[in-house]
Amino acid sequence: MQELIVRDPGHLAWVEVPTPRLTSPRSALVRPIASASCDLDRRLIAGLTPFKPPFALGHECVAEVLEVGADVRSVKRGDLVSVPWKIACGECRQCLAGRATACTTVPRHAAYGVPAGGNWGGLFAEVVQVPFADAMLVTLPPGLNPLAVASASDNLTDAWVAASTPIATRQDARVLVVGGTESLGVLAVQMAVAAGAGSVDYLDDNDYRRDLARRSGANIEPGQVLDERYDVVVSATRDPHALHRGLLALAPGGHCSCIGIIFDDPKIPLFGLYMRGVTLSVGACNVRPHIRKVFDLVGSGRCDPLMVSPTVVSCDEATDALVQPLAKCIVVRERIT
Repeated sequence: MQELIVRDPGHLAWVEVPTPRLTSPRSALVRPIASASCDLDRRLIAGLTPFKPPFALGHECVAEVLEVGADVRSVKRGDLVSVPWKIACGECRQCLAGRATACTTVPRHAAYGVPAGGNWGGLFAEVVQVPFADAMLVTLPPGLNPLAVASASDNLTDAWVAASTPIATRQDARVLVVGGTESLGVLAVQMAVAAGAGSVDYLDDNDYRRDLARRSGANIEPGQVLDERYDVVVSATRDPHALHRGLLALAPGGHCSCIGIIFDDPKIPLFGLYMRGVTLSVGACNVRPHIRKVFDLVGSGRCDPLMVSPTVVSCDEATDALVQPLAKCIVVRERIT
């Protein structure tokens, strides 16, 4: 079968690798039919992360189930499923506590599409093994467009959790979304609106994303003075200075959800945050428990993920399309079940 790899910085290639086989009665084989680029993928491809090539790419997709092990009960051949980015057993102490991102059954950081916790392959490949099918896979409801929820396994659900969790405890929450990545900021605007925010402002210097945020329901001219104005800040930026500005914008008792990956240690205005009694959440999102809610939001039209994924290409076009900046890209292949 073919697997998409980052061969060198800036260079993608399809390579022939052995087709996976079931390794346990709890595993499944799936065929990705709608694979999306994550906001992190641009930097992975460019060689701007600690993860150095070569490695398989891709950790967001909807797939069709090809084969399941004897103990798998939740899915069957032909089902369409969302494949979460993180490998997790669903049974260890961390998984049972709701921290599947810290699953202790597999190596630390085990995930698709990054060479961090072993070689699990990438979700652009023709066939992928899911070692814990019942604990990981989430079936799509009938009629839901696979393209629209290709990112439910990471970016789309991450945006929902980052926005909705703090909004849920704050009436008429004033929300600031600090943009800067390909999709997370705009998706966070959509999710903040869906979660019932009182108002949503969007901060970004990119005109393309600013227009998408406006179309998603945000005010894109919040003004120059932002300090202590917002109950909730969603920081979807990889710029440490933009994160710093977002933190200064928190009102007393506010909350910042930091979902943009910053590899270097950023400057944090800690004393000011201390005096305002704010909270800051950072961390890889445990998406699996929230995917069905995201399906509901997309199916009911309360968010439009395809707004940030205007490019849909075949596998033959993927190596060129995935290195282009600005927007998410979805790679499609035909079903065979």
